[in-house]
Amino acid sequence: MINEDCLPRGAGCYVLILRLSSMRSITVGRLGKVLFLQGTYLYVGSAFGSGGLRSRVGRHLRGDSRWYWHIDYLRSAAEVHGCSYTVTDRPLECEWAQALAALPNATIPMPHFGSSDCRSGCEAHLIAFPLRLDWTIVERILTQVAGLPVVRLSAG
Repeated sequence: MINEDCLPRGAGCYVLILRLSSMRSITVGRLGKVLFLQGTYLYVGSAFGSGGLRSRVGRHLRGDSRWYWHIDYLRSAAEVHGCSYTVTDRPLECEWAQALAALPNATIPMPHFGSSDCRSGCEAHLIAFPLRLDWTIVERILTQVAGLPVVRLSAG
């Protein structure tokens, strides 16, 4: 389990890494029902509100009972294996989502997931991979796009 006290209170962007150990059919709010295959999922988000990264990512790590965002529905079935973040006032989530979606074997499991208010043309802010992912490749891409250091936290 990741200790949310390790997260800064500042604004920033983050990527959660989640794993589904088996195929699951999940209803995601108004987006409807989708079949999520076994595999690794990267959810890209931002935290520019009160409490910054600690508040937003901490909520995802805890899996709060009140479901507000699309990720809450997937989070109820998937296990968090880690996250990476950068402290910044610059919104990077669309750039990160598009760069990760361009990786080999990347798929969009559900259009508009996490991006229903996106104005950058993102298909989704959730990217799926059928197998485990080399996290060093992901971190290299995030760092390149951000031009800033990216911090990685692992669960267990």
